Amino acid sequence: MRFQLTLKPQGIQAIVPINYQYEISGWIYKTLHFGNPEFSEWLHNHGYLDGKKQFRFFTFSNLEIEQVQIQGDRLKMGNQPCFIYISFLLEEAIEPFIIGLFKNQTFGIGDKISRADFYVSGIEKLPEPAWENTMHFKSLSPVVISYKSDPTARTATYLSPADSNYEELFFHNLLTRYRTYKVQKQSIPDITEYNPSEMSLKVTGKVFSKMIKIKAGTPEQTLIKGFKYDFILTAPKELIRLGYYAGFGEKNSLGFGSGKVLQY
Repeated sequence: MRFQLTLKPQGIQAIVPINYQYEISGWIYKTLHFGNPEFSEWLHNHGYLDGKKQFRFFTFSNLEIEQVQIQGDRLKMGNQPCFIYISFLLEEAIEPFIIGLFKNQTFGIGDKISRADFYVSGIEKLPEPAWENTMHFKSLSPVVISYKSDPTARTATYLSPADSNYEELFFHNLLTRYRTYKVQKQSIPDITEYNPSEMSLKVTGKVFSKMIKIKAGTPEQTLIKGFKYDFILTAPKELIRLGYYAGFGEKNSLGFGSGKVLQY
């Protein structure tokens, strides 16, 4: 399920760091785990697992701000409302819990330089797209694909869509997460017999690289490089659906890989 949240800045002038993904990710995690005891119990007993990590099947878009000034590493947005899309690969029966958790919430984005508080003034569930085996998408946050030539290496190489093995790793990531999802949801189709040669990723239009700092300004600061682009995806529609709700590429719960369906 996917929701559009309307965020209203508190105060006259909202100025936030340009690297805000980690703060929003933390707010989502905190809201899910501590906002409602009944939902937290459900998540503990039924939440999807990936190894020892629980509930990684969600992602969110960049902030959608109509008018914004970029000043160095700050976003100056006044007090106008903005929007964010949050997607969950969850059962439809959980929808009332999600709406109740986020409705009327307040949270902050900031660091030692600037901070702004936001109020969730509206939340709307978006309709389910009509799934097909070929669909056109626009990335709402950077898509991250990485590769380690040496498994023992501390850091990975972040790939661009122009790299020769980008498409292969893109689908490897989706298929791996689909198998993890199927362990929890036995009722979903088995697509292991699907011919990989019948899957394709075609990037359309311009490609924009984005370097995002996670935990910016701290000793734990990490740089993550992703790319924003439009793309036509041909694959089993079950796999496309997972990417839409759980994110395309890697590090989705940090706000990477959110995509919007375009008319094809």
